[in-house]
Amino acid sequence: MDTTGDSNKKDDYIEQLIEKDDNSVGDYEGLVDLDKNLRERPVNLNAAFDEDMKPLHELGLLTDIQINAIITYREKLGNFISIYELQSVPYLDLETIRNLFPYVRVNSDISVVQVKTKDLLFDGDYTMLIRAQQILEEQKGFTEVDSGSTASHYLGSPLNLYARYRYQYNTKFSYGITGQKDAGEEFFKGTQKQGFDFYSFHLYYRGNNFLKAIAVGDYELKFGQGLLAASGFGISKSSMVMTVKYGGRTLKPYTSTNEFNFFRGGAVVMGTKNISLTAFISSKKIDGNIGKVDTLDEDVFVTSVGGDGLHRTESEVADKNTVHQTVTGGNIDFKIHSLSLGASVIYSKYSVPLSPSLEPYNEFRFTGDQLTTGGVHYDWQYRNFNLFGEAAMDQDGGKALLSGLLISVDPRVDLSFIYRNYGKDFHSLYANAFAESSTVDNESGMYSGIIIRPARAWQIAAYADFFNKPWLDYGIDAPSNGLDLLTQVTFKPNKVLEVYARWKNEAKQQNSSVNNEPLDYIVGVRKQNLRFNLSYKASSSFTLHSRAEWVFFKEEKLSTQYGFLAYQDLIYHRLGSPLQLTARICLFDADDYDARIYAYENDVLYAYSVPAFSNRGMRFYAIARYTVTRGVDVWIRYAQTYYSNLTVIGSGLDEINGDTKSEVKVEVRFKF
Repeated sequence: MDTTGDSNKKDDYIEQLIEKDDNSVGDYEGLVDLDKNLRERPVNLNAAFDEDMKPLHELGLLTDIQINAIITYREKLGNFISIYELQSVPYLDLETIRNLFPYVRVNSDISVVQVKTKDLLFDGDYTMLIRAQQILEEQKGFTEVDSGSTASHYLGSPLNLYARYRYQYNTKFSYGITGQKDAGEEFFKGTQKQGFDFYSFHLYYRGNNFLKAIAVGDYELKFGQGLLAASGFGISKSSMVMTVKYGGRTLKPYTSTNEFNFFRGGAVVMGTKNISLTAFISSKKIDGNIGKVDTLDEDVFVTSVGGDGLHRTESEVADKNTVHQTVTGGNIDFKIHSLSLGASVIYSKYSVPLSPSLEPYNEFRFTGDQLTTGGVHYDWQYRNFNLFGEAAMDQDGGKALLSGLLISVDPRVDLSFIYRNYGKDFHSLYANAFAESSTVDNESGMYSGIIIRPARAWQIAAYADFFNKPWLDYGIDAPSNGLDLLTQVTFKPNKVLEVYARWKNEAKQQNSSVNNEPLDYIVGVRKQNLRFNLSYKASSSFTLHSRAEWVFFKEEKLSTQYGFLAYQDLIYHRLGSPLQLTARICLFDADDYDARIYAYENDVLYAYSVPAFSNRGMRFYAIARYTVTRGVDVWIRYAQTYYSNLTVIGSGLDEINGDTKSEVKVEVRFKF
């Protein structure tokens, strides 16, 4: 059964999110776990309720309109006789059904819904995974320093370590622990005598009756459309133009290694078919950048909290766990037929006040040691319409509003619209809503998207987003505005070939890069990407991926900067073979960082990599996965980048004196 297209869609979506947030590496094991579990235990369409189908929304396989259509079809016409009956369900096109096949099944047996406690506790999957990776060239931060030297350097080794243990029974029950040490951090010595720099643990259960879900340890929450709370990759502008609405589960276990954006404590979701109540409490220590300490140590505040979770140098270690954060709150949802109404409130308390640096763009940032934010949200589905939105306000009167509409006009045409207006003085510490920026404030805008399937095998996706920032932002010393446009034409005549062409245009304003005046002024900048991408399954064992992409970056009154990238992938995966191979060779040439190009790379299990390419050179990587025996898998990944126009790579403590950067990664998984 073909699943290549679905995998490509998820990779492409992650790549587009990374381009927006400029975060080139990370892990997405939550998505991988969910994908794997649903493949091993598909959703039974004849027994699934709305809550059971929400994970399919989280994977981007179904919209709420399509989920509602499946349930309505079953209620009116009885159980599905065959999975191919999905072709009769309104608003499901052939491509969606094809992508859905590995994750659903048709069965009249309801025993899977009424899971025995013994099966739940002992018949799931036990997984233990260990990963190590290292950059082979010496970086400046790891060079030896003389005894007594005050020069900044990394305290630990260049080895990056990751380990996890997890038990999981479908999406109903799981527990586990994860540990991570970044390169440069100490391990079982010095400042990290406890071993890993970061630990995460969770215990999670999802029920079908009054107790809908409960989590102890680390967990994620999603209320409404994310104006108060939402975690994970979030939603954003991409070629998946209908993926602009939050859906999925309210409460999920947290299994990632981001050291800030999660809750630690306990949470519970309970209620009836029409009422759902969520309550939670979280208490944890987070990093804070100490702003000032007076001689009596009484006047202490932090200029920022969170950070990147790196504790490699003495100054980074000094910021570790300097703030104790307590968060509590709740959410209530009422469901009346196809209308859902809800309300949420979150209260946060810091042990020391937050006081951002005195910069004009920080004029309206949150200051103080406690914050209360409340909001209401709605979700109404009527046939092929889905109207949704959320309004929120903080304790000081800052307001935010988001309203959206999804319409499935025809199996061949889908539309999406999002209007948002986030006040410059709105504060919400766990917000992760649809926005141009990474924060939910100081922005208004209107987004519209469309998908057209004019003929079999053809799909056209496009969006336009107008946005405005009424106040200053980092690197933008005046109110500004912008326009994002994207058009993608996809041709997929069969299961083995997919070709698409994409044009993306980003126009916005920022400070001039050549200003010699005392005061900065803003100018218009425009970045265009033109991409051609091909995926072809040449045989049952070999798959080819090819791409060519051009970038044109133009700042007002300056010459255009150009970027180019091309790569070729070769994937070997023969059914029944213990060995899988993936290799890529990539050529790139970009005038400067403004003309950089991102490219998603395959990686070992539970990891991803989306490096940004600038300057001129070549990169290749190869991954081998070998199944040693049933339940034991080994991955080895080697990547190397060569720059033909550089003699020094990187800057600061990450600097490499040379033109080559190499990385090796080894991962072992035990499954029993």
